[in-house]
Amino acid sequence: MILVTLSFTDYVRFDKNQRKKFLITGAFVFFLIFWAFSSLRWECGTDWESYYDTFVYFSDAHTVNFEPGYIALVGKIKQYTSDYTVFLTIFAFLCISLKFSYFYKFHNDFFFTLILLYFCYYFADIFAVRQNLAISLTLFSTIFIIRRQPVYFVLFVALASSIHYSSILYFFAYYIYWSKINDRTFYYLVAFCVALGLIGIGTLILDLVLRALGIDGFIGAKINNYLNQDSEVLNTTNNPILMYLLGVIKRLLFIPFFIFVKNRSKGNFLYFKGYFNLYMIGNLTYFVFAKDLAVFARASVPFLFFEIFLIGYSLSFFKTRKIMLLSIFTVIIFFSWTRFNALVNSYYDLYVPYKSIFNK
Repeated sequence: MILVTLSFTDYVRFDKNQRKKFLITGAFVFFLIFWAFSSLRWECGTDWESYYDTFVYFSDAHTVNFEPGYIALVGKIKQYTSDYTVFLTIFAFLCISLKFSYFYKFHNDFFFTLILLYFCYYFADIFAVRQNLAISLTLFSTIFIIRRQPVYFVLFVALASSIHYSSILYFFAYYIYWSKINDRTFYYLVAFCVALGLIGIGTLILDLVLRALGIDGFIGAKINNYLNQDSEVLNTTNNPILMYLLGVIKRLLFIPFFIFVKNRSKGNFLYFKGYFNLYMIGNLTYFVFAKDLAVFARASVPFLFFEIFLIGYSLSFFKTRKIMLLSIFTVIIFFSWTRFNALVNSYYDLYVPYKSIFNK
């Protein structure tokens, strides 16, 4: 409720200096809150045991299932401490600070909206795993797309990919961001990719990838490991096609809305078009793979992260139309609340109750 209230202040007129003080104070307070919750957690969140064992019993046997960048990070910290809470403190700082710095530097006009959505969509990295850090790095690499510095962009994405291989697809973001794609083409691509997803084309692509990488190779082994996890999830889901279609419908509601704002804003919103291009690539990847191959759909997450920015832009677009702004703001808050509940319920026993080191 505090975040909802603060996010609404993004659309209220403030004196420039007051707004700056308000932003700095809010950013500092919520950074500390999220950082504390993420650093002090204990035996809660997904994959706790595997991450904990990898750090505490750091050896070749425990690191075999992790990417080299993550292993290097764990190994470096392990040289100085064996306290897992210290590791979580450093890990959480990297995850959250990179995102907060990007939010504040490029979008302080709707900063608290981003914090709210960041919390409702991703738990604000309170239960961060290595993909959370990889997404922080890919988001930060977007700075170098905007500044047209491809070398730094490649370095950051390579670092992200060494933390979690799902970030590899983000190498295409530099080209996609600056591409000029008309709205009709996007709609055609959506229809085509949904059709491919429904007929299960992803399994054919998987077979080709595994043949290219080698089933016994490291990446091939990881893909099979994820596939086994996906199978367990699908077996506990009454109707995976229905869940897939619900995900498609949700995205098909947002896409025309964002296109409307993009066209009506007439280029007044810096970065909107580039973000929308990245967001659409994430959606297209989701449409093709989400039904049968969630492991491949993970590659869409760094792109889909831009949905929270597009929502912030959309609310800003209606800033001068108070009734419309209130209506859309209410819908967004309701949607965010449902997202948060879905996130909690996805692994309820792992998140609730929240446990800290003081519960040990």
